[in-house]
Amino acid sequence: MSRNRRRSTQRAEIEEQVAELPEESAEVSPSRRRSAQRAETEEQVAELPPPQSEANRSRRRSAWPTEPPSVTGERQHEEHRTASVGALSGQLPPGMDHQPGVIATPAGRYLRQAARDDAPARLGTPPSDIDDAARRVWEIAFGLAVRRRFEPETPLTEISRTVATAVHEHAVAGLPILDAEMLVRHALGETVPIGDIDGSILLAVHLLLFASLADELALGDEELDAIIADAEEKAASLVPA
Repeated sequence: MSRNRRRSTQRAEIEEQVAELPEESAEVSPSRRRSAQRAETEEQVAELPPPQSEANRSRRRSAWPTEPPSVTGERQHEEHRTASVGALSGQLPPGMDHQPGVIATPAGRYLRQAARDDAPARLGTPPSDIDDAARRVWEIAFGLAVRRRFEPETPLTEISRTVATAVHEHAVAGLPILDAEMLVRHALGETVPIGDIDGSILLAVHLLLFASLADELALGDEELDAIIADAEEKAASLVPA
């Protein structure tokens, strides 16, 4: 009986200690711990500096070039130089053999379009840069058309009449009629002063008078292509290999 009394006394003491504990279930304690941890995390996040906007990050990245300035400048210069040379060139493509009657250069194709009124050449000014080879192609093609239209001993009055008609057709370009006439006579082999004629006038006369002469001669497509292709070949032969 004494052992039973001791066990009863111990059980009573344990029950009293349990009764004095706060009323929390075992299931609630982990939840409260998780809540406390979440609160601490939120406090830490709140202490962090606010994130930068996308615009600020972009400005910071743009302050550091992806390439050294010298490399970037060289690349821009190379792109500009390539665009200028490749715009309207009179040079035959590398490794290409000339074929009679076949136009092979951008300058030749542009001249054909101008003769057919399909190119924006009403002012006698190409829409982009040209190279020296293109100028040679147009000058030679102009000379071929002039000599096809006129005989070497053609009276000056006939030349003047044809030039005046062409200048009138392209009145918007404002071609100086005397300069245009001098260039026609020079193409026929006459000794005339053309050294002081401005380069832009030379270009306009070679383009626009060629177009007028092609109309006057009623050149067919094959004839026109043959003249321009011949001019390309002659221009290429003037360039040292």
